[in-house]
Amino acid sequence: MLSPLSTPNLVERLTGTSRLLLRPPEAADARAFRELLSDPANRRFEPGGRAASERLEHWRMLWARDGLGPWAVRLREQPSLGAIGFGGLSRERIGGVMALQLEFHFLSDFWGRGYAAEMSLAALGLAFDGLHASAVQALLAPGNTAARKTLERVGLRLTGSVADHPGEAASLLYEINAAQYAAHPPAQPEATPFGA
Repeated sequence: MLSPLSTPNLVERLTGTSRLLLRPPEAADARAFRELLSDPANRRFEPGGRAASERLEHWRMLWARDGLGPWAVRLREQPSLGAIGFGGLSRERIGGVMALQLEFHFLSDFWGRGYAAEMSLAALGLAFDGLHASAVQALLAPGNTAARKTLERVGLRLTGSVADHPGEAASLLYEINAAQYAAHPPAQPEATPFGA
């Protein structure tokens, strides 16, 4: 069971990593998110469901409701590029149970540079060191090998599957719990070229 977020200031204070700037998504990010979802490389792994504008509004609602949700991710050295991806933590129902979910989505031009892992490590640190979560879960399309490797490199392990999109293959369920994180806090993994 998830307790209410009692330390939103921790979330607000986490605004970036060594290479990335993290902030709640804004309405102006809709164009970047539509571009991401229309990218043929990303479309292979995106299930049907909410349109880009609806998903972005859902994330903005999560920030308003919980003080937590996926971030818009920009490059610290090139912020003028705008959002190159989206990801982070949110409170979502997974298999009928409320859970802290990790997700990430990046424009394919920025795959293979370790950005998803870097953002994920910041999210895990926030979850376990700041919010004192008991576990973090992630759902992935079965064929998304690169994202699976990223999750495994930051410490999540495959624990099962969840039929979360009717008519589509069940999503793979990954998880890391607080004891696993404490025993082996993930270090920044080397960037792996896409397809490696």
